[in-house]
Amino acid sequence: MRRFPSKFLSTLGLVMGCHAFSFAQTTTPTETVWTLQQCIQHGVQNNLQVRQSGLQVEQDALNVNQARANRLPSLNGSASYGSSFGFFNDPITYEQRNEQNQSSNFSLQASVPLFSGLQIQNTIKRNRLDLQATELDQKRAQNDLMLNIVTAYMQILLNQELLKTNQERYNLTKIQAERTEKLFKAGSVPESNVLELNAQLASDELNIITAQNQIELAELQLIQLLNLENAQPANFAIEIPTLPDPDQSVIAFDAQQVYETAEGIMPEIKSNQIRVESALKTIDIAKGAYYPTLSLGGSMSTRFSSGTPFFTIGPLQPVTETIGNVNGDPSLPVTYTYLTRQRTPTTYKYFDQLSDNLGQYVGVSLNVPILNAFRTRNNVQLSRIGLRSAELNTAIAKNQLRQNIAQAYTDAVGAQKRFVAARKQLESFEQSFRNAEIRLNNGLINSVDFNVARNNYVKAQSDIIQAKYDYIFRLKFLEFYQGKTITL
Repeated sequence: MRRFPSKFLSTLGLVMGCHAFSFAQTTTPTETVWTLQQCIQHGVQNNLQVRQSGLQVEQDALNVNQARANRLPSLNGSASYGSSFGFFNDPITYEQRNEQNQSSNFSLQASVPLFSGLQIQNTIKRNRLDLQATELDQKRAQNDLMLNIVTAYMQILLNQELLKTNQERYNLTKIQAERTEKLFKAGSVPESNVLELNAQLASDELNIITAQNQIELAELQLIQLLNLENAQPANFAIEIPTLPDPDQSVIAFDAQQVYETAEGIMPEIKSNQIRVESALKTIDIAKGAYYPTLSLGGSMSTRFSSGTPFFTIGPLQPVTETIGNVNGDPSLPVTYTYLTRQRTPTTYKYFDQLSDNLGQYVGVSLNVPILNAFRTRNNVQLSRIGLRSAELNTAIAKNQLRQNIAQAYTDAVGAQKRFVAARKQLESFEQSFRNAEIRLNNGLINSVDFNVARNNYVKAQSDIIQAKYDYIFRLKFLEFYQGKTITL
């Protein structure tokens, strides 16, 4: 959760709302007037940082799917083709030959893990936890964006209120300067009164220009947060809310109650707690490397070689051969007859070779870790360090949350008390200013004394408004930590 400086929050509190007669920005027909709720809704859907955090969610979701898929068998195929010239060993008959030869090989390998020290199961659980934490990080990014939008929205209101105040101050100074000019011409007041009021009038005009520039800068900041590509301050406007004065009743909850609620719902706390669980699973994964792994595997392969000899076998036929003669007389040959099949060399067809050379294999593989340079032990120790880091991050997040809530609650109570005191002060300074105005018109005081009374009155107005809206902002801040939507 983003933490705002106390001074800055006080300034924002000044403009958390405007009373019924507050300054209303004049809009042209082309302007789009945005409420705070519309700004938040549009920003959550279109802000670039929030969309980027959504990509991390998608990535972790894919990691979960991959961890699940690791339980499935793996299947891979391979094929090769080659041509050789000259002397070679036939890859099928293993005969030594000296000729040109073309060969090809095909194979399929499959394996499925049977046991891996529960690393696959623990990886699935860890990745699910990481996905939950990332989704909470995205929610935190949305919350931070919401507070940034509220900040920019309030900054616009602040500058509009300053512009309204400066315009009223300018008009008041102008009227007083014109009146003093007449009194000077009538000889009722010295010229110094006129000169001092004219200088004050120029200063008030400069404050108006500064406030107008600040409004445009604040609108540009909000436009960027909303990622409005074609919007400009000239066609952009916000709705100005109306909020009642704070009452004097005691706040209905205390800081501890707010913290107990926020601890259970704030995404930054829940994401850190989930990452502690994820770190525990990381330790289990690292320990799984101590155990043997068992897998089932199988393969099919075949091959072809163009140089492999192949013969066709003919039908049985009688063959008579002379093996000698009787007493060396060639006219008396000795013969014998036998049946045989004639072998005729022919082409060994491609697909016939693939079919004849087909081979299959299936087997179980066991891998027992014995020594791997202490890598597994060190990985376990690193995982335990990661667990301690996750636990410390959780404690830090809780402390920061407690501090933010305690500060907001203390400031809210203080702002409530300041409002009561500032209201009494305003009544006193307003009466003093009215008297000073009458005395200046009658020439009883100079413009310096009048400006002192006026500045005291203006400051008193600022103090009461600041106390009022500082209280409202702190209260909204505390309501946000209780899971309530910020509305103006």
